[in-house]
Amino acid sequence: MSYSTPVQGDPDTYLSLLSAAQIETLRHVFEHKNSKEIARIMGVSPHTVDERVRRSLKKLNTSNRIEAAKLLASNGVFDRVTPYQSLRYQLADLGGEPPVADAETGRRSRRGVFDIGFPFPTSSQPTNRHGLMERIIWPILIALATILAFSALYSILVGLGRVLT
Repeated sequence: MSYSTPVQGDPDTYLSLLSAAQIETLRHVFEHKNSKEIARIMGVSPHTVDERVRRSLKKLNTSNRIEAAKLLASNGVFDRVTPYQSLRYQLADLGGEPPVADAETGRRSRRGVFDIGFPFPTSSQPTNRHGLMERIIWPILIALATILAFSALYSILVGLGRVLT
């Protein structure tokens, strides 16, 4: 693959070459975010982010992601498009409200210690947003519940065995 000179032109040229997702991905690259951070923001996998960047590099005829992002920024492409919105569950269809961010800090309110959420999708939490601790705690809780269930079953069977003998 030869990288001669990058594609030149006005923002409309770049908008016709790249998809909205590719432009938004390069906008995040321009903001010094890595693939994992971009994937988390856009709701896709890091591999999807890397593939979008690779295809953008080919289309723009640039050699690296920083060069491609600088090219779009210097030509005003980021100013001419609205941020890409990845497809997500429509919360209105599920009957839930989106999480509300704190107006001052911009962060979501923290949940309580024992409010770890369910390990499966619900109407209020259609996507997996569990942190590391929740991902560790759920298998432990499931294992403990299984042990308790089998202990109760064993106790019942032992009790029945004593009654019948």
